[in-house]
Amino acid sequence: MFDNLRRYTAAYAVAIGGLLMTCLSSWNVRQELQTSHFKEFQWAAGDRIQAVHSVVDQGLDALLEIRGLFYAAKGIEEQAFRVFTDSILKRRPYIHSLLWAPLPNASQRALPGAATGTSPADPAVANGREDAIAGPPRVPVLLAAARTESAAAQGVDLNLTVELAALLRRARESGNIAVSSRIDLVQPGNATVPVIYAVLPVYSPGHSHSTAATLGARRQADPLGFVVGVYDIEELVHVAINLLEPRGVEVLVRDDSAGSDKQFLHFYASRLEPRATSTASGRMPVYDEDQPRMEARIPVGDRNWSIICVATHNFRSAEAFTEAHWTVLVGGFLFTALLTFYLVRSRRELENRIQLTLTIYEREELFRQLAETVDVVFWAINAEATRIEYIGPAFRQLAGREAMLDGLAGAAPSLLLDVFASDDRHTLLEAIRQLQAEGERFTVVLPVSRGERGLRWLRVCGFPVREAGSPLSRIVGFLEDITEHKLAEDALRDSEAKLRTLFNHSPDLIFTVDGEARILLTNRPLPYPVGGVGEKRSELILPAEVREGYLEKLRQVFRSGRIEHFQYNSSDATWWEIRMVPISSANVVTTVMAAMVVITDITENRKLQWQAIRSARLASLGVLSAGIAHEINNPNHAILANAPLLARIWQDALPILNEYEQEQGSFMLAGLSFEQARQTISRGMRDIAENAKRIQKIVDNLKHLGKQDRGHMNELADIGKILHAVVILLDTRIHKHTDAFTLDLPTALPTVKGNVQQLEQVFINVIVNALESLPDRSSSVKVSARTEQAGNRLIVQVEDQGKGIAEEVMAQIGEPFFTTKADSGGTGLGLSISLSIVEKHGGVLRFEANHHLGTTVSIDLPISTEE
Repeated sequence: MFDNLRRYTAAYAVAIGGLLMTCLSSWNVRQELQTSHFKEFQWAAGDRIQAVHSVVDQGLDALLEIRGLFYAAKGIEEQAFRVFTDSILKRRPYIHSLLWAPLPNASQRALPGAATGTSPADPAVANGREDAIAGPPRVPVLLAAARTESAAAQGVDLNLTVELAALLRRARESGNIAVSSRIDLVQPGNATVPVIYAVLPVYSPGHSHSTAATLGARRQADPLGFVVGVYDIEELVHVAINLLEPRGVEVLVRDDSAGSDKQFLHFYASRLEPRATSTASGRMPVYDEDQPRMEARIPVGDRNWSIICVATHNFRSAEAFTEAHWTVLVGGFLFTALLTFYLVRSRRELENRIQLTLTIYEREELFRQLAETVDVVFWAINAEATRIEYIGPAFRQLAGREAMLDGLAGAAPSLLLDVFASDDRHTLLEAIRQLQAEGERFTVVLPVSRGERGLRWLRVCGFPVREAGSPLSRIVGFLEDITEHKLAEDALRDSEAKLRTLFNHSPDLIFTVDGEARILLTNRPLPYPVGGVGEKRSELILPAEVREGYLEKLRQVFRSGRIEHFQYNSSDATWWEIRMVPISSANVVTTVMAAMVVITDITENRKLQWQAIRSARLASLGVLSAGIAHEINNPNHAILANAPLLARIWQDALPILNEYEQEQGSFMLAGLSFEQARQTISRGMRDIAENAKRIQKIVDNLKHLGKQDRGHMNELADIGKILHAVVILLDTRIHKHTDAFTLDLPTALPTVKGNVQQLEQVFINVIVNALESLPDRSSSVKVSARTEQAGNRLIVQVEDQGKGIAEEVMAQIGEPFFTTKADSGGTGLGLSISLSIVEKHGGVLRFEANHHLGTTVSIDLPISTEE
C-alpha cells in the first residue's frame, strides 16, 4: 500500500492543488463579472440620457427654425407656414402642434405675415404698446399646424389659460424659450395626452440675436408674437429610447422646476418588462429600489429635468457568459480530474515502455535487413559529419569492386565523397553544411563515372535526425540512380525551352483553352485569379459585359473550325482585340481539340483614329464659333449701346415722377406701385448692362476655341477682388445648390500678372462644376486662397462635398468634348478652356479626391513680382 502511495504522490499533489486553484479562480471571475455588469449598466443608462437630451433639443430647435423662416421670408402666408411646419411634424413625430400667435399691438409693425405697416418707432405704435401693458394683452392664434384636430384653433386667445399666460410672461421677460410643466391635453373622446408647451418670442429683425446688448431692449420692446410648440411627452421619450437596443433599463423623467406634486413627467418601462409602472408620486417601482441606478439633469428651455435610469432584474449585459464563475469551477474540477487520471495512467504506461524498447530494437533490425537488400544506397553519418555510421552494400556498384566496405564503423566520410568529381564533392559538402546549420533536408543531383555502369546520375538526399535533448543527432540519406529519368527530363526541357522562348516573347496574351473554356496553357502569369482551386476559367480574364459574347464566339470556333475575332473596350479606356484560332489533331483534321486565344492591345490604333476625328471636329468648331460670335455680337452691341441711354433717360425722369407722387399720391406703372416700379426698373437697367457684358465674354470664349489669342496678359489681377466678384455673379446659382457656401480669404492677397477676365472665367467654371456635383443642399462648397511657404506661388482651392470623380473619369479630365453631363447639356469645353487659360498664366490646375467624399480643385498661379 505504501509503495502505491509513493508511486502516485505527484497525482495526489496535482489533485489537491487543482481543487484549491479552481475555487480561487471561480471567486475571482465572479467578482469581475459583477464589476463589468455595473459598468455595462452605466453605459446603457448614459445612452438613454443622451438620447432624451438630444431629442428634446431637436424638438425645441423647431421653434428656432420657424422663427428663422419668419425672418428670412419677411412676410409669410398661411400656406407657406403649413408647408414648412408639415415638414417639421413629419420629421419629429413627438411634436403635437405648432402655433404662431402675434400680439395685436404689433400687427402694424414689420412682422412676418404683415404686408405693410408703420415702423416700430412710430408714436402710434408706441402708444398702443403702452396701452397693451396696462391690461393683459390678447394673444390670439393666427396660424396653426397640428397632427390632429385638437390643436388650438385660429383666433383662440392663449392668455385665457393661467398656465399659458404665465408661460408667455416668462418668455417675454427672458427673451428666450420658456417651457411649461406637464399639462393634460384633452383629446376627442375625453382622452387626455400629457404634453408640455414651449414658447419662443419673436422680435423685430433688429432684436433677432440673443446677445447681452439686446436683452435689455427686448424687455423694453414687445415681441411681434410667439411661436408655440406643443410636445407629446410620452411620444418624445418613446422616440428617444425606442431606437436603442433593449437592455432592461427603466427611465423616469421628472421636472425639477415644478412643485413636488407636479414633478412627474413620464415613466418609460423597459421593453423586457413592459408591465412595470411608476408610483403616483413619480418614484420607481418598489421592486427596483435595490437595483443599480443613474441620475442626470438636463436643461429644457428655462426648466431643469431629471432623468433617472434603473436596471431591471432582466438587465442584459454584453458579457457572453454571465455564469462564467460556475463554468470555471466545473471546468477546473474536470481538468484536475483529467490531469490526475493522466498522471496515473502515465505511470502505468511507463512500466510498459521497457517491453516496447525490445520490440523497437527488433523492428530496427528488420529494417536494416530490408535496406541492405535493395538497389538504393542508404547511408548515415554523425551530426558533425566526421564519420560514417552506416552505408548500404549497393554502394559497391557505384564505388567499384575494389572499394572495401567491411568494417565501416568510424570510417571517414571521404569514402562516400570520393565517388564524385571535385566540384560535385564540394556541392555535396555545402548541402551537408547547410543541413547542419538550418536543420532542413536537401536533395542534389550529381554525376558519377566510377563503378561498373559508366556515367550515371545520382540523386543524393539527406535528412536530419533529432532526438530529445539534441538539435541534431545524425544525418541519414540515400543515393538513387536516376540516369534514365534525367536524360528524358533534359530532352523534354530543351524542347519545352525552345517553344517557351517563342511563346513568351510575344507582346500579346496567348493561351489555349479546351471546349469548356478552361485555360490549358498561357504564355505569362495571369494578372488575377481566374477561378477556384484547380480551375482556370478563361472568360474571367475579360470584363463581365463581354464574357457571354466571347463564349459564343468560342463555341462557334469549336463547331465550325474557323477563326473568329472581335473587339471590346475595358473600363480603363483601353481597346482589345481577341482572335480565336482552332487547333486540330494531326490525324483528324475536322476535330477541334483546343483553341488558341490571342488578346492584343489595339488602344494606340484606336487613339490615332479618335485623334483624327477630334482634329476635324475642332477645325469645324473654330469655323462655327466665328460665325456664332458674329451673329451674337450684332444684337449685343445694340443692347450695350442702348442700355446706358435708357438708364440716363430713367434717371432724368425719376425726379419728375417723384414730384408727381408727392403731389398726387401713389400711382401704378405696368401693374406695379411706383415704389416697386422704381426699384424694378433700376435693377433691370443694371441687369441688362451686366448680362450684355456677360454675353460679350461668352462670345470671346467661343472665339478662343477657333483662334489662339493670348489676349492682354499684362494686367495685375487682384485674386481676392476677382473671387468676390465671381461669388456675387454666381449668387443665384449658389443659393440654388447649397446652404453651406464658404469664401475664406486672407485680408490681403498678392497680385497675379495675366488677364482678369480669363481668370474670372476659370473660377466661374470650377465653382459651377463644384456646385453641380452636390447631392443635396446640406453639402458644402468652400473656396479659399493662400500663398506657398516660399512666397512665390498663390494657390486657390475649391473643395466640395459632392459625388467625387471616378478614376476612369479623372484620367480624361481636360480633354475637349469629354463630359459626364451630356444629358444636361454639357459640351466638355469648360475645363478644357480653363486648363488652357491656367497654362497661359504659367500655372497648374490639379484635381484631387478628398478622403471622405467630394473633390478638391487647386489652381496654382505664379505671384507677380511687379509692384
